[in-house]
Amino acid sequence: MKRLFVILLLLFTVVSCKVVSKTAGLKEIGSKGWYTTIGPFAEFDPKHKSVDIWVPDTVEKPPVVVYAHGGAGFREDDQARIDLFRRNGFATISFDAYQMNGLDWNFVTRRVTNKGKQQLIWGVFQGAVAHAKKSGSLDTRNIFLYGASNGGRVVLYAGSELHTTTVRGIISEAPAATGYTLGDYDIPTIIPFGALDTWAGKSPTDYVWERTYPSSPLSIAQWVKFLQEKERTIKFVFYENSGHLLFEGPLEKVTIRRGDTIAFTAYQGADKAALEKYERDVIAFVKNNTVK
Repeated sequence: MKRLFVILLLLFTVVSCKVVSKTAGLKEIGSKGWYTTIGPFAEFDPKHKSVDIWVPDTVEKPPVVVYAHGGAGFREDDQARIDLFRRNGFATISFDAYQMNGLDWNFVTRRVTNKGKQQLIWGVFQGAVAHAKKSGSLDTRNIFLYGASNGGRVVLYAGSELHTTTVRGIISEAPAATGYTLGDYDIPTIIPFGALDTWAGKSPTDYVWERTYPSSPLSIAQWVKFLQEKERTIKFVFYENSGHLLFEGPLEKVTIRRGDTIAFTAYQGADKAALEKYERDVIAFVKNNTVK
């Protein structure tokens, strides 16, 4: 009788408690040690330790920037972008999608494809935008999307996927050349790039915005031209003396290795004048697109 009671108790626990894994998995593709990610992917959890929801105490119902980090997870340069908006009276929502999916950023950044990284980020990002839209402490009429590198491609993808009228602008810094397919939308968008950005390229003139791949046959430049021909409000902004990701620090040429092999050499960061102009341009963009 006691044994029967234990069995019934276990059955009741299994039935009454819905346990769903929210940790992404990895799937090897090809024979060179690359992986993609498979769901279910983590969803936005405002109580997760990596989530930072910041609201200025000097502004009543401020506009909000929802931020998507790049391929290495949320790092110092991501925080610098967030801080730029905080200094200018905006609320911010940020997170680390890799932590939320239980994955180590060192492995993800080196061994997971761009599409795989973007799937991790997107799963959390769309929930972060939904959280902003229903917040009582934010100006839900003025939501801005901001992302860098792989996060930059995610925010461009969000433009056609979120189907919302409260996103007032999109800032996509140095979006990845591969990953999610980019669609049509009509939201004011700027795409800042360092004029020297050949990150992961094969030559000194293999610019990220002009690059195509079998999985991404349309370059970012071709996609932007397509939207401009439809009279969408979208444009590039190029910065001299700048490489990949302007907040990476002073402009420098770096060599990236994959194991014992040199993968590529490219510029990252920006000189002081370029970064200051970038900051002015970005803040002017959001202020010009904020509705009163």
